[in-house]
Amino acid sequence: MSTVSSRTETASDADVQLWIRMYRQMAAIRMFEERVNELYTRAPMPGLADLYIGEEAVAVGVCDALNREDYITSTHRGHGHCLAKGASADRMFAELLGKASGYCKGKGGSMHIADPSTGNLGANAIVGGSVPIATGAAMARRYQESDGVVCCFAGDGAYANGVVLESLNWAAQAQWTNHFAGDKPYGLPVIFFIQNN
Repeated sequence: MSTVSSRTETASDADVQLWIRMYRQMAAIRMFEERVNELYTRAPMPGLADLYIGEEAVAVGVCDALNREDYITSTHRGHGHCLAKGASADRMFAELLGKASGYCKGKGGSMHIADPSTGNLGANAIVGGSVPIATGAAMARRYQESDGVVCCFAGDGAYANGVVLESLNWAAQAQWTNHFAGDKPYGLPVIFFIQNN
């Protein structure tokens, strides 16, 4: 006769603090996007704005696992990625409203926000446009022999694009020759993260 012991696992205080912090960040992104929607529909915001509502957990979960020196590339729905990687909401709003105090001096708008200081190489209005940028950034990282990875966010529709498939093929080569540093084989430090939009 065998007995099965029941064991109740409890979350550590560190786990609980992590969950609370991540929940707060997701809620902050949602509130930011709701405010963006309000500004967009009332028309004081120039240009377009594609919202990140409903995808907050993706950006927060991925960016929480990254270090500050790691890079991200983003999509036309990039507000959540920017905020999760450490951008400030006030400079984000300034950018969306075309103000000089924005991340790109008000010239990038909703779909082209970048913040190199937090490792955000930028959002991209071209479907799949972030993929070759991420591949190139990963290649530069490898060439410079620097630490860190590049995380590329892209929607599921981007993966039918020719340039995306070419970039994936390039990055997926298990080993390739670095012509600049002899015949040292290596792969690229890039993660392609597919979001279901």
